[in-house]
Amino acid sequence: MGLFSLLLITSLVTSHSLKPPTSNSPSPKLVVGITIDQMRADFLTRFEDHFTDGGFKRIMNGGFTCYDHHYGYAPTFTGPGHASIYTGTTPSVHGIIANDWFVRDKNTTVYCSSDSRARGIGNDGIDGLDGRPLVFDKAGQMSPTHLLSNTIGDEMKLATMGENTPKVIGISIKDRGAILPAGHSADGAYWFYGQNHGHFISSTHYFRMLPQWVIDFNNEGRAEQLCNDGWDRLLKESAYSKCSPDNNPFEGSFRGEIRPTFPYDLNALKAANGGYDVLKATPGGNTILVDFALAAIEGEELGRDGACDLLTMSFSATDYVGHRCGPHAQETMDMYVRLDRELERFFDELDDIVGDGNWTVFITSDHGAAAVPSQAQSLDMPSDYWTPGNLQDRLEVELDIKFGPKDWVQNISNNNIYLNKKSVRSSSTFEDVIQRYVSALCVEEEGILMACGAYDLASRAKVDPILKNMYNGYLQGANGDVVFVLNPGWMNYGRTGTTHGSPFAYDTHVPCIFYGAGIEVGSTYERTYIRDIAPTISTLLEVPYPNGCTGAPIHQALKK
Repeated sequence: MGLFSLLLITSLVTSHSLKPPTSNSPSPKLVVGITIDQMRADFLTRFEDHFTDGGFKRIMNGGFTCYDHHYGYAPTFTGPGHASIYTGTTPSVHGIIANDWFVRDKNTTVYCSSDSRARGIGNDGIDGLDGRPLVFDKAGQMSPTHLLSNTIGDEMKLATMGENTPKVIGISIKDRGAILPAGHSADGAYWFYGQNHGHFISSTHYFRMLPQWVIDFNNEGRAEQLCNDGWDRLLKESAYSKCSPDNNPFEGSFRGEIRPTFPYDLNALKAANGGYDVLKATPGGNTILVDFALAAIEGEELGRDGACDLLTMSFSATDYVGHRCGPHAQETMDMYVRLDRELERFFDELDDIVGDGNWTVFITSDHGAAAVPSQAQSLDMPSDYWTPGNLQDRLEVELDIKFGPKDWVQNISNNNIYLNKKSVRSSSTFEDVIQRYVSALCVEEEGILMACGAYDLASRAKVDPILKNMYNGYLQGANGDVVFVLNPGWMNYGRTGTTHGSPFAYDTHVPCIFYGAGIEVGSTYERTYIRDIAPTISTLLEVPYPNGCTGAPIHQALKK
């Protein structure tokens, strides 16, 4: 047993023997925000029979559930989702318009949490310092620099300064799942770096050396232990009868695997799947995140004295399994059943360390997911795959014929068409006319439901709920000149597994549950939005809303 395990056990035993008293205070000592990547709203009820009483059910039965909770924008991607939860607004304000997006002036693509000025930090210090070779490289060059507004945690910092300033920590398997929720002034954000390390890392945006508790955790070799455990079904095979058969043509395989079936030998799969990165797509990714969260609570003394602290957690393994297998796979169900047990373990430890009634948690997701199109097609449902194909070439030809030969189209990505501004502005035709013509050409393409130019988006959003979502995800000066929407159930993706990003309910409808100090017991079926979570927590903590907030508090969830 390692030194860190002995210290952690000693600490937990001590904390258990000095267990904080149960509190009925409406003011929590610790707020925990939990984002479960790609969790559809229906998963709460579809898998409910296999949940324990202490995980999801504890939060639902003892807290407040918003059953008609949606993202009021598109595209529904991971980066924008995490930013929206904690800023209380949409991409049109906070600026995270996708995971990656095209930058017109630089003619290149930018990643939502990239920052070339930052360096990664691991157990050995700053990546590449003093001539040492780069280990993490771009995986460590991260910060919230592209986030235009501040977050719940930032406002908590502003509201309470001095000796009692709150601590804000963000953790996730994905860098963007840790960085964007934690905000600009966080005490730390940590994400998982697999390969031959299996460690949590950070960047120089936060500090120049990892805290000792992180180094100790990394040295425990938890990733290796979880790979040794492999992955098999938690329940009897008959419990998965409502899922697709284990071996079916709609699921993708790990690299180096003959077929995507249980059990999974992770050690055998490591070499072909990025070493310890293989854990990202298994329940082990959730287990190690809970382990790290408990280490963070102990190491940072979260929820102890002083102002209320904030811990943001994002479970990413659920997204990886969805992309590989889809929402109806046995692997997906097993992922959530096992996550339920991890949440139970985490909540029990919160009771022991922080005290039952001293903490508040909310659970939501960054987006939903569509049914696998090829699987839906097998049931005669209208679903299919779309690729840009020769759309750009066709637009160039048609625009040359209509308005004269020029280099018209600069880029097509994220269902945005970026026109060449120099060509458009040098044309004798008004820009709005060109945008409408491009939109008309787009809807002639198979699989494109609608298209709209930037000039018309605001007016059409007033009468069309789908385009309203597109409008709320549109940042002037950053998005394209024309946006388009694929038919429901269509996607630009491979033929196994699923993805997300659309303005339709299967991508926008996600869970939202509040529980703990200051939270009412109950539920609502009224429409609520992701942007409402941040002002709800701000109201609970009596701090200002994040500075770009456009949401409203869900008052029914708060004790009077």
